[in-house]
Amino acid sequence: MALAVLGGCRTVPVQVSPLASELHFSGRVDREHPGGPRLAWGGTSLTARFTGTSIGLRLLDLPKNEELSPNRFRFSVDGSPFRDLYVGEGRLLYRLAEHLPEGEHVLRLEKETESVVGETQLLGLELDPGARLLPAPPAPSRRLEFIGDSGLTGYGIEGKNETCSFNAETQRNSLTWAALAASELQAEAAFIAFSGKGVAVNYSNDPTPTLPQLYERTLPYREDSRWDFHSWVPDAVVIQLGANDFWKEHPGEERFRGAYRALVEGIRSRYPNAHILCVLGSSLADEWPKEVHARTHARTLISGVVETLRQGGDARVHFVEVPPRREEEGFGCAWHPSRKTHQRVAGQLTSLLRELLGWR
Repeated sequence: MALAVLGGCRTVPVQVSPLASELHFSGRVDREHPGGPRLAWGGTSLTARFTGTSIGLRLLDLPKNEELSPNRFRFSVDGSPFRDLYVGEGRLLYRLAEHLPEGEHVLRLEKETESVVGETQLLGLELDPGARLLPAPPAPSRRLEFIGDSGLTGYGIEGKNETCSFNAETQRNSLTWAALAASELQAEAAFIAFSGKGVAVNYSNDPTPTLPQLYERTLPYREDSRWDFHSWVPDAVVIQLGANDFWKEHPGEERFRGAYRALVEGIRSRYPNAHILCVLGSSLADEWPKEVHARTHARTLISGVVETLRQGGDARVHFVEVPPRREEEGFGCAWHPSRKTHQRVAGQLTSLLRELLGWR
C-alpha cells in the first residue's frame, strides 16, 4: 500500500538533521554529502529511535530511469507489520506514524528497489515538539555481504508469471533469498546487486561497468563515490554472478576465469578472515541459451577458481551449487526466480552459513 503525503505540520516541530550521529544506516550510504545521506543499493536501511508520538521523514528521490520510478521503500515502527512507501517527486515530507503512545519508539526503513531505479537522499526527520532523537538500538554483531545480479535484487519477484516486465511494483529486496537468510541468521546485511551485470560481460553486451567495477563504489552511478572497506567488515561474503556473462554465448574461459578470480582475490585482500561463498545460482541453465550449456560451463569455471584458491592455501573460499529453478515453483517477471524459489534457496544457504560460521 502506498503511503499518502500529508501537507499539514504541527506547531514548532523538532527538525532532526539528516547527518545526526544517532541515525544508523545498514548497507552502503554516502554520508558525506552536505545535503544529506544518499543511498541507492537495494536493501540499504535506516534505523532511528525517538521519543514522542509521531515521526516524519523528508526525502528527495533522484531517479535514474523515469520509466522505472519511483523508488519503493518499506517501513515499520516498533516492530509493526511493514508498510510500503513510494517516494514522489521533489522534497517531500512523509508522515510515517502518528498517534503513537508516549515513550520511546524505533523506526526501520528499508529500500526495496535497486540502484537502476535511482538514488534517494535523506533530508531530515520531523518529531513532535519537545521530542528528541535517541541513539539507535545496537546493530547485530553478525554481518553478511551479498554480491549479485538481478537474482539478488528481487527483480520481478512479485510478478504473476514470466510474461510481466520489470518495474518497482514487482521488485522487493526483502523477499530475496539473501534477505531471508540474513533475517533468519539475525545478521546485518549489505547488498551490492545490480540487474544485468556480469563478472566479465554484462547482459546484452552492455558497455557500462561490470559488477566487480561497481563493487568499489558507495553509489554505483558515481565513479568518484568510493566505498571505505574498513568501515564495515563482514563475517562472510556471498557472490552470485555469472548468469549475465552467459546471456547469449560463452564469454571465453580465460576472460571469465580471470575476472572471477580477480573479484574473489580483491574481496580477500579487504576481508582476510571472511568466508567467501561462490554460488552457482538457480537462474543458470543448460537449456538456455541453446547450445551454450551455460550452467555446465559456469560450474566448471567457478568451481575451478575456488579449487585453485583453496589449493593455494585459502581454506575460507567455498563453491556452492544451488539447484536450478523448478517448473512447479513458477517464475517471476522475465523468467526470474519466484518467491518460492527464493525461499528454497534461503533454506539451503541459511543452513550452510550457520555451519560455516558456527552461528547457533
